[in-house]
Amino acid sequence: MNDQYPIRVLSFGAGVQSTTLLRMALAEEIEPVQHVIFADTGWEPATVYEHMREMQKLTESHGVEFHIVSGGNIRDDAMDAGSSWYASMPVHVVGRDGNGDVLARRQCTAAYKIDPLYKKMRELAGLKPGQRCTEHRITTLIGISLDEIQRMKNPKFAWVKHEWPLIDKRMTRHDCLVYHHRNALQRPPRSACIGCPYHSNAEWRSIRQNSTEWADAVDFDRKLRSPELAEFHYQGRAYLHPQRVPLDEADISSEEDRGQLSMFGNECEGMCGL
Repeated sequence: MNDQYPIRVLSFGAGVQSTTLLRMALAEEIEPVQHVIFADTGWEPATVYEHMREMQKLTESHGVEFHIVSGGNIRDDAMDAGSSWYASMPVHVVGRDGNGDVLARRQCTAAYKIDPLYKKMRELAGLKPGQRCTEHRITTLIGISLDEIQRMKNPKFAWVKHEWPLIDKRMTRHDCLVYHHRNALQRPPRSACIGCPYHSNAEWRSIRQNSTEWADAVDFDRKLRSPELAEFHYQGRAYLHPQRVPLDEADISSEEDRGQLSMFGNECEGMCGL
């Protein structure tokens, strides 16, 4: 085996779990990495981009290479009715006859996250596009926590092996938040596209606090039902919210908004006694 391989790479999404892995790797609490890769969908919240740039500076100050890759702009591509192919988002579709609620195929993660990541790793591994290799050349660290263990998957190619340090350490997402709290580190943002159909109501409320990003999501949701997109992409009316109404008409109120008392707010941090 070539002495330069395997190269250790961190797949960085700029969210809670991957930020915890990055900080652990830089602090040598886990085996260090040589490269960090951030796959940019082009439509992340401003807080994610700000955090990503901060982590890029921190990473590079430790002599670790930080790469930003892209498979395109997910918002622009989804709005292009003339495109011969697009990566479907898991929007909620009502058929032309007004019946049914179909969740469109989720192709966006592969197109805008996984594929750009593998393209960069293939380059780091010294492999040409489509070149086969059975030598272990890349070890990818993935920020899946114990509460997401069902998301663990084998790599696409034989030259890649995956590591899940948070699983090995039996750490949940909550444990990652505690890690940041105990080390007096700023809490990372939640990483997801502004118009992700998987947003919970709490996440939509958070986005609504940023008037620009909320207006962007509402505009995107409305344009999903334009005649061109409805016919070409969805064969029906598509919505971001599972209530299948325009986003700005969806009920995203909290229990408090509805007059129900909540002791902990949207997400209990469990840090009161720490």
